[in-house]
Amino acid sequence: MKLREIKEGKVKLKIPNVEKSEEGEVFYNPIMTFDRNISTCVADLLPEILNKKRNDIKALDALSATGVRALRYIKESEINTWANDANPKAASLIKKNLKINNIEMKITNEDANIIMRKNKFDFIDIDPFGSPIYFLDSAARSFPKEGFLSITATDTAPLCGTYPKVCLRRYGIESFKPDYYNELGIRILISSMMKMFSRYEISLTPYLSYSRRHYFRVYGKIERGVKRVNREMKEFGYISHCFNCGWRGASLNQKCPICGSKTKFCEIYLGEIQNKTFLNSLKKKMEKRMFVKEKNLIDKIREEVSFSLYYDTHYICKKAGKQIKKIENIIKDLKESGFKASRTHFCPTAIKTNASFEELIKFI
Repeated sequence: MKLREIKEGKVKLKIPNVEKSEEGEVFYNPIMTFDRNISTCVADLLPEILNKKRNDIKALDALSATGVRALRYIKESEINTWANDANPKAASLIKKNLKINNIEMKITNEDANIIMRKNKFDFIDIDPFGSPIYFLDSAARSFPKEGFLSITATDTAPLCGTYPKVCLRRYGIESFKPDYYNELGIRILISSMMKMFSRYEISLTPYLSYSRRHYFRVYGKIERGVKRVNREMKEFGYISHCFNCGWRGASLNQKCPICGSKTKFCEIYLGEIQNKTFLNSLKKKMEKRMFVKEKNLIDKIREEVSFSLYYDTHYICKKAGKQIKKIENIIKDLKESGFKASRTHFCPTAIKTNASFEELIKFI
């Protein structure tokens, strides 16, 4: 395997010398540097989140590939990290990268599920190609009383409604594709995680959830306790959507209350998917490290109002037969009338608001 050396963050890295990331015998995606920058800032906040000394936190990079994320956790966040990858060539490459960075780290070449079932970790990072669902049961067994989890899902097509039956098989929820498909998809992912963890009396509290490019990324705190799980389950409810007129509501409606058409619906988690206090602390870490683009994303998420499910104004205008109006003007009108409203990172032409569908149509 031909290699070349690069630098990412504070680590030097040998990676496959190929033109396209997917052509390498060990996967390395330079575009994901953005997300790894966020990850290192999150890891930096773990001591206060978990109330543990930095050196006492045990982390697992479950699908490590070149080892870049694990190396950066150690070098930049000073978190004790275990790197694992089932690919023997990846494990060999991680050893090379350890050597050139003069870092000590445990490396294993096993199925991630086996590693998690045999060991306890305070922080687990699962970044697969495809769905993370195949690793979550093992992750649930691996946490002590509390912990922190970060996961990536690149199978956005099933989650966002392109393949609803695939979503039903993988996540236990049949998706559909409305204008707010990105948020619906990430909420289906979070809902499935919560239900899986609840079997072990474990709750998942989302701290940061975002959609970027072709994938979802979710960070959340893990805590054990029946009361916490029961409170979490109370945040579940139905979303109904009419594809004829565009109406949607946080209730179970088999027929649209406006036009009478048959609706699509599913039961998902409707609670908070962002922790604003955590995001404020995360922003400060990014400012300190001068991660400008990453901070801009976090700022957008911080400014979003909390109400679930956004409205794509282009979709709403098309359904209502109205001329497209500037988002800034719609948000201004809503706020002047006493509603809360903001843009959303999920979609550049969308807004979040506590105004109902009927009320929003009036403003448009």
